[in-house]
Amino acid sequence: MKGQFLVSAFSKPNMGRNIYADKSSLVLNWILMQGVEKEDFSLREVAVATGIGLGTVHRVFEHLILKGYLQAIGIRTNKKFAVKKASELLFEWIGKYNIVEKCKFYSYSSGFISREQIIEALILSGLQEKVVLALHSSAEAQRLKNTNLQQLELYMVEPGVRQKLERTLKLSPKERGYEVLLIEPYYKAFLKQSVSLQVIDSENYLFHTSELLTFLDLYHFPLRGIEQAEFMAHKNSKLKRIYKRGTKNG
Repeated sequence: MKGQFLVSAFSKPNMGRNIYADKSSLVLNWILMQGVEKEDFSLREVAVATGIGLGTVHRVFEHLILKGYLQAIGIRTNKKFAVKKASELLFEWIGKYNIVEKCKFYSYSSGFISREQIIEALILSGLQEKVVLALHSSAEAQRLKNTNLQQLELYMVEPGVRQKLERTLKLSPKERGYEVLLIEPYYKAFLKQSVSLQVIDSENYLFHTSELLTFLDLYHFPLRGIEQAEFMAHKNSKLKRIYKRGTKNG
């Protein structure tokens, strides 16, 4: 049986629903990062692991089964699921999410001479917990950077922190290019989860986006983004498992 339980649970399956929205992204992340390692898993297991309600997980699964990305195994309450087309799912996500279209950017030059001085000022101010390293800066934090870019890209955990960052980091708006890029996130829940899974081992620690969110953000980023994303997919074992060049989504 291939998903008839989930399909029949809704009189009219809603293929128009955006399963690539903020909260449901946690379900997709679990499927691509943890689910692919399992022989099978239950709907409730995913709901518990992600903290997302059963109804939302159900709707995401419905879409994935109809697209052939997940396979349903068994019947009724004993139903399990298995990942069948992880790469195709990833590429559909890439097609649905573009950081340039989904996020708001603020580009700046800084009064500090170097990137190191900017980071030092950030840590001394105590604002490091209000930001998360993004894009190339996140790739560097994960030791997966392959460019010589020295800009600093930061997600703002709280939108209201922008003015404090501007003062602390001596930022001046810059129309073309940037030394510091502040970003309002689209994937707030995904970003929060990325931070919650990191262990703080130093007071100088800066959080960074997870490997999958970093990859998705970079893929459509105009400044050497796809180059960096593909390098990460080649070097990171979890990304390498699900990223296959030339894959087309359904």
